Amino acid sequence: MKEYLKKDGNTKEKSGLENPSCSNLPERNVVKTNIRTMGLLNLLMDFKLYGAFAIIYYSQISNSMMLGMSIFSITMIASAIFEFPTGIIADKIGRKNTVIMGCVNSLIYAVILAVTSSYVGLIFAAIFEGLERAFFSGNNNAFIYDTLKEEGKENEYKHYLGKTNSMYYMAGILSTVLGAVVAYFTSIRMLMIISVIPRIFEVILSLRLKDVKRYSNEEENIFAQVKNVIKLVKDNKVLKRQIIADGISDGIGEATFQFRSEFYKIVWPIWAVGIPGILANIGAFFGSWFSGKILKKWVNEKLIIFSNIFSIVSNWISLLMNNILSPFVMITNSVFPTDVAKSDISQSLYKDEYRSSMGSLKSLVGSILYAIFAVLVGAIADWKGAVFALFVGQFLKFIVVGLYVRIYVMRKKYVSAGS
Repeated sequence: MKEYLKKDGNTKEKSGLENPSCSNLPERNVVKTNIRTMGLLNLLMDFKLYGAFAIIYYSQISNSMMLGMSIFSITMIASAIFEFPTGIIADKIGRKNTVIMGCVNSLIYAVILAVTSSYVGLIFAAIFEGLERAFFSGNNNAFIYDTLKEEGKENEYKHYLGKTNSMYYMAGILSTVLGAVVAYFTSIRMLMIISVIPRIFEVILSLRLKDVKRYSNEEENIFAQVKNVIKLVKDNKVLKRQIIADGISDGIGEATFQFRSEFYKIVWPIWAVGIPGILANIGAFFGSWFSGKILKKWVNEKLIIFSNIFSIVSNWISLLMNNILSPFVMITNSVFPTDVAKSDISQSLYKDEYRSSMGSLKSLVGSILYAIFAVLVGAIADWKGAVFALFVGQFLKFIVVGLYVRIYVMRKKYVSAGS
């Protein structure tokens, strides 16, 4: 980028980052453009009117609830398979191009869902959704971090990430409410058709992003890159523990979150089981939006430790109460911006040239553990019931607490040694 500065009537040429997309744009605010665009993209990505009705739609087409549920599994398996390779690709082709590829896959699977009438079509849609998840995973947070780093604002990462991530929860609130209204007056098929529209805007909007500097070694082949990423993670004891801790946390969290409806329907009528999800999204939206201010007063690790302990206690109280108030107690932990805190720690530990690859490796571990915990929770529920399964799931979070206590101590020693 070239910046032209006038001083005392003389024009000077000042060289900046070597990025072709930045040329001839001296007044462009890259941070403002990319952060706002990523926020809107996050809103569109999770604006799925059919979200609450997906299993019903899948079961209708496949004529089987088991086959309907298998579509979710295929999506996660595809995401896990493509996770690491897409992270490697992202570090090679650049952040913007990777976002565009993710948005294109998002449009493809939305179109397939809207037109298919067969189980095979649903499988193809699930594969492309898995690809979308894989391209976005690791890359999108890295894109935000690298955007801020170019302007020397990487220390404000948690603030900006909180703002952009809050759009996921806003999308969940709006799409759930609007989806219910549209489904009531039309059909689930119409929800699928209408959901293609946000995907189109997603692709168009992604082209507006401004690319950032690439740190990867262009001469390094993919196999060498994989080897280096694994070695870097293995040698970094803090990062290694964090990947394990977040994998367990995300795996348990996602598995129990998806399973909560089985508990909700015990204490609430079927028509109301979606309400706790809306309320949880509202709490998460505000927690994420104000995460910058919250994490200025809390050390990342302390907030993660406290939020996990709070989650264990609130969930156990909810399960022991086992009455109409239980869902309200269960969702109180949604206000903590733990995802922002975890991502802030991760980005500070990643290497610039492998930022997306390392993020994808972390997501891969989370996906694998989610698949394991999902089966485990279901098996325990078949054996002892939904309440007992959720109770055990929360007990496993003590492992996360212990790992993060260790991470906090190790990082504190590192800071003290450096000062």
